[in-house]
Amino acid sequence: MSNLPIAELAALAAAVCWTFTAILAAPGVHHFGAVAFNRYRVVFAGTVLIVITSIMGLWSSVPNNAMLALIGSSLVGIVIGDTALMQALKRIGPRRNSVLFATSAPMAAGMGFIWLGETLSTNLLIGCGLILLGVVNAVWWGRKNEGQHRLEKVSGHLGWGILIGLTAAFGQAAGAVLAKPVLLAGADPIAASAIRVGFAAVVLLLVRALPFAWAKANAAPTPAFVWRTMSSATLGLVLGMTLLVYALGRGEVGIVMTLSAITPVIILPVVWFITGQRPSRGAWLGAALVVVGSSVIFLNS
Repeated sequence: MSNLPIAELAALAAAVCWTFTAILAAPGVHHFGAVAFNRYRVVFAGTVLIVITSIMGLWSSVPNNAMLALIGSSLVGIVIGDTALMQALKRIGPRRNSVLFATSAPMAAGMGFIWLGETLSTNLLIGCGLILLGVVNAVWWGRKNEGQHRLEKVSGHLGWGILIGLTAAFGQAAGAVLAKPVLLAGADPIAASAIRVGFAAVVLLLVRALPFAWAKANAAPTPAFVWRTMSSATLGLVLGMTLLVYALGRGEVGIVMTLSAITPVIILPVVWFITGQRPSRGAWLGAALVVVGSSVIFLNS
């Protein structure tokens, strides 16, 4: 049991959380707007995490000199990264958005190598490469009949959606690398997430006061959309983000980010169920590559 790859399992669990987060969030970003929807979900998640951290008495686990790193991680990873993620989700849908977000894995691996001195063995590099190849293949060939369902629609210029999606991936990678030293210093993952998400909530509430239309909500909340927002926040930021932060504290940044980036493959059967359109053979080939790549990483752990 001591050899169980806990960090890798936590990263995979985060990917599952983010799969359903994307499906739940898609209607919300269209209803409220990307900035407003992200603000609602971050404020709710930040409140939940702060309450949990306070009840469990976890604040003392965060080193005094860790605040600057966590604030920086919050700014690039949540304020910029998550807002960009929601904007890309609105423009290109959850399936395409997920493959762009998967590029956070090689970005994080490169940053971890440059700034944290992390090294990846040949087997791990092969595993990461197979997973990323499978992710790209699964999403590129992820549907037989493109554009027939609202989850597949592209709003606006596709190029802008791709650029915004890559910005989200970069923010996620940079946020992970900035948070890693804090976790290595002994900070509890829940407390670290509470600080990251809580600070992002404050910033996004201040953004609400700006005299710009994009900073405001496009529509009033309804019970259905309030439920979607709370569910998305709980799965994506409370549970998913805490699992990722936990995994980062125990595993290599590149490996953790790669495993957490298999959402595009997991999302295929979910989209199939919702749209009733069976994924193509290329999608299943991509899924097989991800399984093989994950196996390589697990066997090396």
